[in-house]
Amino acid sequence: MHRIALKGVAIGNITDIVATYVVMLPLMVYFAISSGLPPAEILKESTVLYVSYAILGGVCSVLGGYVSARIAKHDELLNGALSSILCVGGGMYAVISGGAADDLWMHLVFLPLSPALGALGGYLRSRQAARIA
Repeated sequence: MHRIALKGVAIGNITDIVATYVVMLPLMVYFAISSGLPPAEILKESTVLYVSYAILGGVCSVLGGYVSARIAKHDELLNGALSSILCVGGGMYAVISGGAADDLWMHLVFLPLSPALGALGGYLRSRQAARIA
């Protein structure tokens, strides 16, 4: 248990989720206004927004992993990967409950990809820390 920094993992998870919403909210508002679609239909109908959501969500997962690793100051890859546990849990819940029926493939892709992207953020932090030391 000494390898896992609970504070870093918790803050990394929060960073990942909040950053994703902060980045995506303006895009969703723009697409809602320009397309005239109801909010529930925007992701289904707009391929550009869907791809943007996937890419920006991935970048935010890397950010969450970086933050987690920076706070942990050790075992950067492990703590970075664990920064996506809430995203993985939410994705698993959506798949199991049937809420992901419309975009099941995306949920199944992001289940292993989220921890990998978080670990990438941890790796980037470990490389940065190695250069500083």
